[in-house]
Amino acid sequence: MRYILQLIYSVLIWILITLVTLGVSTSIIVVSFTFQWIDPDRRASQRIANTWGKIITFLNPTWSIKIQGRGYIQEGKSYVLAANHASFSDIIFLYCLGKQFKWVAKDSLFKIPFFGWAMSALKYVRLIRGNQESIRNSFDQCFYWLNRNMSLLIFPEGTRSVTGKLGSFKNGAFRLAIKTRKPVVPIALTGTSEVIKKGSAQFSPNIRCKIKVLKPIQTTAYREDQYGELRDLVRARMIEAIEEGEK
Repeated sequence: MRYILQLIYSVLIWILITLVTLGVSTSIIVVSFTFQWIDPDRRASQRIANTWGKIITFLNPTWSIKIQGRGYIQEGKSYVLAANHASFSDIIFLYCLGKQFKWVAKDSLFKIPFFGWAMSALKYVRLIRGNQESIRNSFDQCFYWLNRNMSLLIFPEGTRSVTGKLGSFKNGAFRLAIKTRKPVVPIALTGTSEVIKKGSAQFSPNIRCKIKVLKPIQTTAYREDQYGELRDLVRARMIEAIEEGEK
């Protein structure tokens, strides 16, 4: 019986996500192309995108989310936002920050009808894993956006964690931060691994999630060959914040 109830619950959540995605994505696409000349950075469209996560969370009374440190991401400044990635739901909850940013996302997400079309309209950065030309192109796009005072949101693990624990970090985000002299803002999510596990399509109810935005780490003192030190510092702070959030 418990399995049947969870299955019904999951179907209802997928229907909710689908309907909200259709409505929000359509609005993003229309606004993006209607105002493309006066809003080339798609800032108005990003405000609409932020409502996606907020609407889904609001309409699901069994999920609660607590956000701390939102003020560390200041308007008018750009950052490399580095978040841990334990679940598909991380994407939903990170929009609840209500901030301007571009995702660095895998190529397959851009192929999803409506959702992927909206990502393209928002000019998010597309990355084909293992493709060196794509990696170089995505780095150039990231460099471009940071210099236009637009933050980038990156999962430095590169993929969702299978165990829910923080995985090893790739170097790209930290090389980029040092090269552009932009601060890195670690973002620690806890509780999201229980919402929907990797490889599963079933959602869990009664979830309490936390997002803790940590103090920006300045990169101006780092040499370009010190990205490993920056990477390890960011990871250590995220581990500490995750462990604290799980208590």
